[in-house]
Amino acid sequence: MTDTPGPPNADRPDSDGSVQDDKFAVKISVTPDTVTELLRRFDLDVGDRPHVEQTTETRGALYAFAPHEQIREMEAAGYTIEVGENVSETGRQRMAEVSEGDRFDGGRVPPRGLGRKPGRHDDGQGRESRKDGRAR
Repeated sequence: MTDTPGPPNADRPDSDGSVQDDKFAVKISVTPDTVTELLRRFDLDVGDRPHVEQTTETRGALYAFAPHEQIREMEAAGYTIEVGENVSETGRQRMAEVSEGDRFDGGRVPPRGLGRKPGRHDDGQGRESRKDGRAR
């Protein structure tokens, strides 16, 4: 894992006006005793639940996401941390790939593709018929 610095616009405000620090993927070296202490002491983003991968018979690696300030605090507390990619920047890059236009033209253009709505009796592209056969 390598440390990637945040971009110059990383301090953009969120929708609520607060500024979030970039988060980085981190791998924290832990033991069965220290993992519980670490999770109680630091409000870590571990996804839906903590995942510890056993690395030796007595140690493991806890995977999480953390901003630089929190990483510094954990290192100051004695934890060994491997810092990976800037996941905030990766998210911004992926969001830049998303179109800002309305591909459905305000509902006037039906969706196209392989998906089908269950219970449809047409080609899946038009308006769904009611039980009496009339269009809804």
